[in-house]
Amino acid sequence: MEIKEKTWLPKAETPEEVGVNSRVVQDFLDRSLELNKEVHSLMLIRHGKIACEVYREPYGPEHNHMMYSVSKSFTSTAIGFAIHEGYFDVDTRFVDIFPEARGDKPDEYLEEMTVEDLLTMRSGKSVSVFLDRTKDRWFKDILNSPWISEPGTEFLYISENMYLLCCIIHKVTGMSVMEYLKPRLFEPLGFSHPFWETCPRGIEAGGWGLMITTEDLAKFTYCYSQGGKFDGKQVIPEDWVKESVKYHADNSKSNQDSDCKVGYGYCFWRNAGYEKSYRADGMFCQFGIVFEDLDACLIFTAGEVHEQGMRDVLWEYFPKAFLEENNGESVEITLPAYERLPEKSRSALEQRLHGKRMKLSKPIAVNIAGYPTSVVPLTALFMESDKAGNINDVSFKFYENEAVMTWTEGDEVNSVEIGLDGEYRWDKIVVGQIPYNTCSTGCWNTDSELEVHIRCIEAVAERIMKFKFNGDNVVMRPSCNPSTAVMAETLKETVKDVIKQPVVQAAVTKVLPKLVPLIDAVQRGKIKD
Repeated sequence: MEIKEKTWLPKAETPEEVGVNSRVVQDFLDRSLELNKEVHSLMLIRHGKIACEVYREPYGPEHNHMMYSVSKSFTSTAIGFAIHEGYFDVDTRFVDIFPEARGDKPDEYLEEMTVEDLLTMRSGKSVSVFLDRTKDRWFKDILNSPWISEPGTEFLYISENMYLLCCIIHKVTGMSVMEYLKPRLFEPLGFSHPFWETCPRGIEAGGWGLMITTEDLAKFTYCYSQGGKFDGKQVIPEDWVKESVKYHADNSKSNQDSDCKVGYGYCFWRNAGYEKSYRADGMFCQFGIVFEDLDACLIFTAGEVHEQGMRDVLWEYFPKAFLEENNGESVEITLPAYERLPEKSRSALEQRLHGKRMKLSKPIAVNIAGYPTSVVPLTALFMESDKAGNINDVSFKFYENEAVMTWTEGDEVNSVEIGLDGEYRWDKIVVGQIPYNTCSTGCWNTDSELEVHIRCIEAVAERIMKFKFNGDNVVMRPSCNPSTAVMAETLKETVKDVIKQPVVQAAVTKVLPKLVPLIDAVQRGKIKD
């Protein structure tokens, strides 16, 4: 949806004008890149002004970015509005809103579970990370998941708790969460074009799936830092802001990450790296951090798998950048663009391949597992209700400086222009019913191998495909950046936290690395006339 832009903060003449050391900020970015951290954008706000705003090309201010679990903080905010408007309160039991959730047999724990239990990740439910989200039964599957503790007692980070909160919003207001937040949050803050993934019934995922711009996240974070005020008006109820960021749940036993062990609020994390701070946090390092005593906010988007490693680097330079004066001149804060594929010699095969359709095999293993290879990497599709996938019917048309690649995934057909001259080409595609902006480059590595890079800007990863041609035969080898292997290692740690049964935990963590070559399955096929 298109929303009219509202007044936003002025930009400082220099970061130093508002007490931000530009040299320290640049050192942070330089150090992050030295460590191969996948930084996409950084914005700093202090004393009511934007001190710094930088993007790593091709990421830019106009594009949405996948926010992953930052979505939870928005779901919490929707709950805060509903409580403020008298629909229910934090102590309201889930079954008082959904009496139909009661089964044939009495369930003592279900009778106890409250809105606050869901907000603080203390529902007591343990939901499988491999839940089949392609089916129209999210609500039922979550409620049928096993209990691992009495509600309100043990912290267990379950994204599906947020889905149940979205179900509550739909039930009591008669609106979707997006519709409900539009006049209350999105319009007052001047969001540009927010998007939220839904279940097959059209209910927002809640715990993931929100796509907004870096500036949108900055406005949200800044609004929280100001007690819910924005542009001189009270937007988010002040009492909800205060309650949301407090320590409500003990998460000290839940995770090895230091910043995930010092307290959890209503979908906001307290930080170990700086005690007087809290954050909205999403997988692959999407951060909205408020430094409570320094009148400062840090907004960060990335595609970095190792979240605590990224936060550790961040704490080395912040709040130092707000506390240490710059004795020299202010420096320009920059992020270098991603390297494009270089322009290389073209292949004589182009004439023969022009417009021809390539029929590729359908990998059996990944389809059985439910994760067919897509042009959009698994990082974006893992939690979706429609995973798309099975790249097929590929064709190329070659021109002076670019090529056009067309392909199918399920019932969706997409085309992108690919720069063969070392420059990006931009397009729009729809995969799994989700719209993406893409930038693409390609080159011939040899006379018989064409390499294509497609980056979906709203997602966090880049799809790489290498097409090897031999007569009428073609082999397509997919990979992605960040790599599937690195993502699997991260998922192993998540599984350890979510699955409490030692035997099941050991089995799953042992199997995950073996799935990597299956996920990036080689597809073979024929060139058709």
